[in-house]
This record gives sequence, C-alpha cells and structure tokens, in this order.
Amino acid sequence: MVLSMALVIASCAATPQKLRSSKPVLEQGSIQDPDYIATCIADGWENMDYIIYSPVVSYRPTSSGYEVTQYIDGTLTHLADIENTQPGSEVKVYTPSLNVGEDSAVSIVERCMLEN
Repeated sequence: MVLSMALVIASCAATPQKLRSSKPVLEQGSIQDPDYIATCIADGWENMDYIIYSPVVSYRPTSSGYEVTQYIDGTLTHLADIENTQPGSEVKVYTPSLNVGEDSAVSIVERCMLEN
C-alpha cells in the first residue's frame, strides 16, 4: 500500500528538474569519492526488492558530479545528485513520495556515504 501511495504521488513530479525544486530528504557531505558513491547508490537501488516491480536505475555524469535516478513502473521515485567537493562529495536525495517509516533507498545512500 505504501508503494502504491508513493507511485501515485510520484506521478506529480515526473522529471529530475521538478524534484530538484523540492526540499531534499537527505543532504549530507561525505569524504567518499563521488564516483564511488554514485556507483554504490546505483548498485544498491538496482537490487532493491519491490515485490512486483523491477526498478530501472540510470547513472550519468554531470558537469559537477553524478546523477542517479530510480524509476519504478515508469515513475521517477528517487533522485540522487552527487557533487564533487574537496575533499569528497555532497549528496542530495529527492523523492516525491510520502514515505511512512524508513525509506530503503535513502538508507542505501547513507550506507554508501560511510563505506570504505
């Protein structure tokens, strides 16, 4: 039910640019390399278990770092912007869903920022 609610709400913000106009659910610095964090997030999001849905994850370089997006059933559900800073990275995660409880995708990002 939570996933269904998230997908309905997510349909209102269908593009990364629209998500960036909202407040991030996570904004944090890390000493980790931005390439490492982006790869770790993409790997983690691709392997999330959504019961009947398979997430589609896109990972691409930007002028300031990387962008990782996760789509479920054609709807953008999570966006991570990873910017190159000295030393390390600045990570912002956006989601249009109103999650009740822990958001597994955000937990993956937090784990990636701490790993060595």
